[in-house]
Amino acid sequence: MSDPIPLSEAGSTKTSCRQCGLFDLCFAQDVAESRRDELDRIIRRQRSLDRDSHLFHAGQELKSVCVVRSGTVKTYQLSTEGDEVVTGFHLPGELIGLDAIGGGKHPEFAVALEESTYCEIPFRDFQRILDQSPELNRLMLKLLSVDMAETRELLLIIGRMEARARVAMFLLNLSRRLKRRGEDGLRFRLSMDRRDLANYLGLTIETVSRTLSWMQKEGMLSVRGKLVELHEPDELLETAGREHEELLLHRKSA
Repeated sequence: MSDPIPLSEAGSTKTSCRQCGLFDLCFAQDVAESRRDELDRIIRRQRSLDRDSHLFHAGQELKSVCVVRSGTVKTYQLSTEGDEVVTGFHLPGELIGLDAIGGGKHPEFAVALEESTYCEIPFRDFQRILDQSPELNRLMLKLLSVDMAETRELLLIIGRMEARARVAMFLLNLSRRLKRRGEDGLRFRLSMDRRDLANYLGLTIETVSRTLSWMQKEGMLSVRGKLVELHEPDELLETAGREHEELLLHRKSA
């Protein structure tokens, strides 16, 4: 396991949030203009994270929350037996570290699946802005609500759905998140390997591979290495079942 990235490293730039290509996706767009200027002053931007390097470790004191700028970051916990349990995959524009606010320590690990960059927001300064801004507090509650919805989705995937529905639901979720970022939601690369995907879905690697092969045979999608192309999203939705439709409605109302 690599060491966590030092939080005191220099490397921030003077680029404003408004000039960032991810501005429309980042939580900063919902922050009031006056508070956004304060964020500009405290955010450390364009910090790099090598593949397999950790952003933070479980049990590490909360010193900052981070926004992924590029690449993909995986979060995971360790079971009592020391086995890795994947809890999520985070894409550009998404916040990481909010779940440490309550206890003051990170409950999970975060590691880059590929060369990635991120913006870092020192939590002490961020807390000061939160104390002065009811609007930002409401925004954080909204983001925490989204995190809770994703946790509910994971529990639903593992606890109630059969293998084909789990894989279909994951692909539809990823497609929707990519579309929201202005990317191609029908043709994309899976940054995670089959082992991580199987772990996240509570399946074996063999089951994931068989399920993808079945979906390809049925004409729902095609797979070439890590490249996935969705041909029949409606059939995937049918495979995912009513649970997925209910989750989408829940997300829209959040």
